[in-house]
Amino acid sequence: MKKKLNVLLLGWNGVDNTGSEAKLLVTINDVKKVLGDRLGKLYVLVVGPSDERRYIKDPDVEIISFYPLFEGGLENFYRLIWGDIYDIVLLCEGSTFLDTYHDGFLWLFLLAARLQHLRGRHTISYSNDCSPMKFYNAPAAARTLNRCIDLIMVRNPDAKKRMLQYGVKKEVHVTADGAYLYPTPSPEYRRSLMERLGLGKKPMIAVAPKEFWGLLPITPKLYPREGYPKVDAMWRKEYGYAPMLCSKHYLPDYWLAVDTRRRELSERFKRDMAKFCDYLVEEFDANVLLIGMAAFEGDCQNAKEITERMKHKDEARWIPSFKFNVDDIKSLLVESRFLITTRYHASVLSSSAGVPMIAISSDTRLEAVFRELRLMDFYIPVSVKPPKMPEDLYSELVKRMEKLVKKEKEIRERIKKHDKIFVQRALQNRELFRRWVREHFGD
Repeated sequence: MKKKLNVLLLGWNGVDNTGSEAKLLVTINDVKKVLGDRLGKLYVLVVGPSDERRYIKDPDVEIISFYPLFEGGLENFYRLIWGDIYDIVLLCEGSTFLDTYHDGFLWLFLLAARLQHLRGRHTISYSNDCSPMKFYNAPAAARTLNRCIDLIMVRNPDAKKRMLQYGVKKEVHVTADGAYLYPTPSPEYRRSLMERLGLGKKPMIAVAPKEFWGLLPITPKLYPREGYPKVDAMWRKEYGYAPMLCSKHYLPDYWLAVDTRRRELSERFKRDMAKFCDYLVEEFDANVLLIGMAAFEGDCQNAKEITERMKHKDEARWIPSFKFNVDDIKSLLVESRFLITTRYHASVLSSSAGVPMIAISSDTRLEAVFRELRLMDFYIPVSVKPPKMPEDLYSELVKRMEKLVKKEKEIRERIKKHDKIFVQRALQNRELFRRWVREHFGD
């Protein structure tokens, strides 16, 4: 009888990040198809307070949550560090080899791989990204990849190039993000959703803004100070989140330390985006969808504030990820005429419909997609460190929008054509995993 294999999926889940959840659901499907009846227990680690059952309906998938911390969270953390139950750990978070948000997120993934190696177990890098890292993180990541990770798959050529620069000697396979395989909901589902939102027959334009300067680097403070933004959308019961410590106590308010320059840029970004959204309403007689793709990272609050600053609020819809699931957001993206995005996964989830798009980004992941699509004329770079954005973002967006309209049909066909390539590359994740399983565990 073949040995049953227990698998842990390790990613940035439980924070209502639409892209991470889409990628996770596709990875769960991949693991089931590859292992079949050889699959023992499938575990998903949740590092945030959101109800993961919103996304994972399969009761056979065990969810291991860090929250509430004193009601099973510490025990689950102990299981992760000292447990000996996972034959395979899949690092399935797209942003595994990034230290943009906080060093601790990268270290969690590196620690898991090293512990697996010490136990004589296996770790796979499952279509991850690799960004420019701090001088002390890059060599640590390379050493872990070389010594402790059995199979390395990255989702774009840029990620492979960086891994090689950092000193990775193992073979690095270039595939694509699993979210390219996320299925489009049925026409009936999409129609029902749009009726519920009262969208009518007007065209829709999706805008997926993130908080570039009012959040990163994440520096929480337990006391207020003039100018510090108050964090009130993360761990609140009314947003559907579990308490961090125990079921009787939610965290008190806290604030983020944001300097004057970054506060100014954050305010200017919201002002220019609200003005541009009004332009979209007036120019295209459209409904504008302000989509918050990631709640924990400030997108939802950012989208809400932009909506509130618009003149044409009645023609806008606020779509926060903590109230809408992956099917909802995928539906709205593919039904949109255009997309203005700061988020990598908004581009991925809209790709199957070939939605013409403009990017505003400090993110190497989104830049890599636009480079592959030959859309760099529609890419507006910004910088988080040092904080920097165009002096007149509104004018830059209008200029590119006028150009996008002229090339709308051409770009739509180009994206749809290239989406087939991305899908084929994403399917390689499953095939490479299948081949690896055969080599290590037999047919």
